[in-house]
Order: sequence, then structure tokens, then C-alpha cells
Amino acid sequence: MDNIEFNPRFHSLVDRYPVWKAGEGYGFPEGPLFFPQGFMVFSDIARERLIRYGPPFWNGVLRENSGGANGNTFDTEGRLISCEGNLKRLTRTEPDGSITVLADSFDGHPLNAPNDVVVRSDGSIFFTDPIFMGDYEEALAPSLMTQESNAVFRLSPGGDLIRATDAVSKPNGLAFSPDESVLYVVNSEETNVSAFNVDGAGELTNHRIWLDMDHELEGPGDGMKVDVEGNCYVTGPGGVWVVEPDGTPLGIIRHDGVATNCAFYGFDSRLLFITATTGTYVVRLRIPGISVYDRGPAGVAWAT
Repeated sequence: MDNIEFNPRFHSLVDRYPVWKAGEGYGFPEGPLFFPQGFMVFSDIARERLIRYGPPFWNGVLRENSGGANGNTFDTEGRLISCEGNLKRLTRTEPDGSITVLADSFDGHPLNAPNDVVVRSDGSIFFTDPIFMGDYEEALAPSLMTQESNAVFRLSPGGDLIRATDAVSKPNGLAFSPDESVLYVVNSEETNVSAFNVDGAGELTNHRIWLDMDHELEGPGDGMKVDVEGNCYVTGPGGVWVVEPDGTPLGIIRHDGVATNCAFYGFDSRLLFITATTGTYVVRLRIPGISVYDRGPAGVAWAT
């Protein structure tokens, strides 16, 4: 399928090589994450497992009974952080493979369904906690809403859980700008991306709509990642939207199915690994992405 180009600068970021299919046959792939050992891990939400993918086109199950894990990232010590939506909790996988629950309630009530997660360089963890109640989303978050709102939470390095904002009606994917001064939040309900300024204490201010993805093509706003120059890759209608730091859309990376998330792949972070309802896809980039494992060594024993 051809890329839809809004701007000739599109190919200054995305190589002209075609998108290729990396795998298929999953229930609902999401939350891709590149491990420094040289392989991708992504969630299969519908089948409650974490999949390990590595060349040449090898698939294996990294973890069964994942609690409906969705978004994944590393903390500052290289440990796997996962949003287990079905179990309503945020977890950390220890080097011995054991699971530590970092957060499962707020203000005396269970979380809704943690969805996506990012870690700031000071060790604070931001994650979205929406509940989706439509027919399509019911399979992803079957539980009833248990929080008073859909929110973005911040877990401080000391373990304090703070509701950072509930200004986004259905918060989903998250990403920081390269200098961590801006937090982007994808709104799946309104198919747009909000931006917030982030101060040293992690407080969010100056909420604005950074990108409007209203389009006749199929798919909601979902996940996103940011490259080293601040360009953004947002899964939305039609595929992955490629957007400049000021919010100017350059084009859409097209593939079969509905895009759910993406992550930078490879030791030079110049591949974009895309999860979608029809499988996983890879496209070559001209500018490297921000590698989340650069903060520290990946120390998950069962991931080696």
C-alpha cells in the first residue's frame, strides 16, 4: 500500500524502501519494545502473553498469563515495566523473573485498566489509565470503570501515585519530547494528540491540542514514539502518522489493518516496528529514534 504524503519532507524521515510484514497470527498485538539483547518484545493482549520476535522472523512466547499486558517500557535500571490492563495494575519484572506490583489502586479504588507507559530519566513513571466501553474496545478492557475519570498518572521514584491530569477524555499512548519538557498524550476518543509542559517536579501544565488526526481513513489514535530530533510517529487513521515537532503532519506510513502502536527497532534505532490488527510491520527510517534502554542495562534474566 502506498504511503499517503502530505509534505515532500516525509522522505527526509522515512526511507523509500517498502513496509514489510514481520509476523501475523496474533490476537491483538500492542506495546512493542526493543531489548538490547537484539530482539523485540510485544504484547498479545487478547491471548494474555508477551511475544518475543527476532530475526530471521522468529517468534516465541516470552511470558504467558501476562494479565492482558498492553504498553511496555524499561525503567532506569533496565527492568521491564508493563501495563496489565486486565488485572488493573502496573508491574515491574525483576531480574529473576518475579513480578512486582507498582500500582493497582488510587484513592481507595482499583485502577481502570493501565494502558501505556513512559519513564522519565529521574525514574518517575507516567501511565495512562482509560476504560473503553464500546463494542470494539470491550475485548481489550472488559472491566467496569473503577476510577472517577480516565487519567494520566505519575508514579514518583519514591512510590507516590499522583493523578497528573484527567484533561484527556480517553488517554492512550504517551511519549516525551527528547528533552522531556513536553509530554504527548494520544486521545483515542477524539483522534488527536495533546501536549503538556512538564516541569522539574513532573507537574503538567499548558494543555493544548498538538495534532488533529481526524481523517476518513480507519483507526483511532493509539500509540506514539519520538525520534532524536523530536519528530513523532503516531499510530492513527490509516497507519503511522509522521509529524514534525511543531505538529505539522508529513505523511502516513501505510500498511494492512489498523495500527495499534510502534517502537524503534535495531541497534541503531533506524527501523520502526509497527503493531497492527493484522500483524507486525517494519519500515526503515533515516533518523534514529530515542532508545528507552539507553537509561540503563536491561537486566531481565529470562529475556537473555
